[in-house]
Amino acid sequence: MVFAEEFDYIIVGGGLSGCVIASRLHEANPTWSIALIEAGPDESHNPMVLSPVQYPLLHETPLEYRYDSSPQPQILKRKIPNWGGRLLSGSSAVNYGAWTRGHAADFDQWSRIVKDPRWSYDGLLPYFKKSEHWHEEGDTTQHGFAGPIHTSSGGRDYGLCEVVRRALSSTGLPFNSDMNSGNPNGVARLVENWHEASRQHAAVCYNLQGVQVITNTIVQRVLLENGRAVGVELNNDQQLGAAKEVIVSCGALRTPIILMLSGIGPQSELSKHQINQVVDLPVGQNLHDHGSINIVWKLTDPEKGYAFGSAAFNKPEYMTGNPMDWMASGAAPDEDLQKAAIVDRTEFQAGARTDYEVTVMYGITAAAPVEMAPMDGSHITTGVLCMSPTSRGTVTLASKSATDNPVIDPNYFATEHDRAVLRAGMRAALQAMESMKDYIVHETPPPGVPRITSGSSDGELDQRINAMCWSWFHAGGTASMGKVVDSQCRVYGVDCLRVVDASILPLSISAHLQAPLYAIAELAAEMIAQEN
Repeated sequence: MVFAEEFDYIIVGGGLSGCVIASRLHEANPTWSIALIEAGPDESHNPMVLSPVQYPLLHETPLEYRYDSSPQPQILKRKIPNWGGRLLSGSSAVNYGAWTRGHAADFDQWSRIVKDPRWSYDGLLPYFKKSEHWHEEGDTTQHGFAGPIHTSSGGRDYGLCEVVRRALSSTGLPFNSDMNSGNPNGVARLVENWHEASRQHAAVCYNLQGVQVITNTIVQRVLLENGRAVGVELNNDQQLGAAKEVIVSCGALRTPIILMLSGIGPQSELSKHQINQVVDLPVGQNLHDHGSINIVWKLTDPEKGYAFGSAAFNKPEYMTGNPMDWMASGAAPDEDLQKAAIVDRTEFQAGARTDYEVTVMYGITAAAPVEMAPMDGSHITTGVLCMSPTSRGTVTLASKSATDNPVIDPNYFATEHDRAVLRAGMRAALQAMESMKDYIVHETPPPGVPRITSGSSDGELDQRINAMCWSWFHAGGTASMGKVVDSQCRVYGVDCLRVVDASILPLSISAHLQAPLYAIAELAAEMIAQEN
């Protein structure tokens, strides 16, 4: 092949993982030529990207992909949207900034699946620490204090801070002084990667000097020759060569597109688009996400400035991070999950785990299918996430063009396990808010929908789930380790091709994914550098 330009490494996707890989490979050997190709622009210093207040306004702009799912029959045939960053740094430049690792048991199960201890919690711990600049004195066995990503926590103490802590604790969850130590369960301080009122995103925190960053450029496919990845083809037909490796890091919803357009995937899908199959792998299968629901509460005294939108919600420190103080995580009752396993015809595995998470936001979130209440300081929101989903979906091709969105079928809440988990989290959230009698008037349900309480039946809670569940934008699993890639992120059946992003997750991690992804990318970069 004749290439317009040749590099040692080509990284397809300039998101979180791509930036980490590029930076660390250059650091390992500055003589390597590295191309980092990103479909979107470089907006690293855009005030809207950096601002803890303005970033929600990036929804429905050219800096984000919007993906609408196929109609979901089990939730009233609704289409659920998902968003992802379409700019250098990827979703690390547009997310809400929560910094959570998840439960150690998830990583330990991952390592058992792929028979490689490097993917256990203890195996990944050095890379969690390497990426992290922890915000306070803490356990040096768990935290890093010199990494590129600065964390933050507390310091804002909103008017409802102590009230909400007591309410969440009233559910029986214990206080957790460090939810990022392998066990997030309990009531813990929110940890974020906002630092000094500015976003810490990958392209700013990881040094890309010495890397050829190519923005506003779309890769159509990986070029394969004699079973080896030799470069990439852009959507303008230009071809770039990779002397050592091609690394795909486009995220769980776009990496499958690149692989399938390259002839890597199930024959049943490739044949629909007249793509010659090179390797038969289950690309696009095993899609998992954290389905969620938001419950909105009317405040008794909104004029006291308890929530965003009130004129009295005006302390300068309130504008330095998310309007939240606490996160609460827990396990659903064993009895509920045992019953769910019978319905799902699976086997319940008892043990330490995190099944759900409850957040309390002092304001209204946009993560809902309808406007729940005005953003005028009169309401607060509890978000409930299913952190251990067993429902699995698919990502398939819509066309032969890399510019087109894929067909996404997340299969939300198709298992009784997922419904049992979300009901348990909803009951915890409802019980907590019901204990705030001096501060909360009532739940404000969506228009035309009856109110729910902690005493509502499973059927009543399921009706709310069907009508109002949403994504928390934590998709993974579509190039699963052990099925599509090996434990060194190498694509089975193709030399010199790897995948490093959330698509390799063989199971759902009970975390907001950015902290795990930094650690995953750090480990993968070390593997690649050592192998070459």
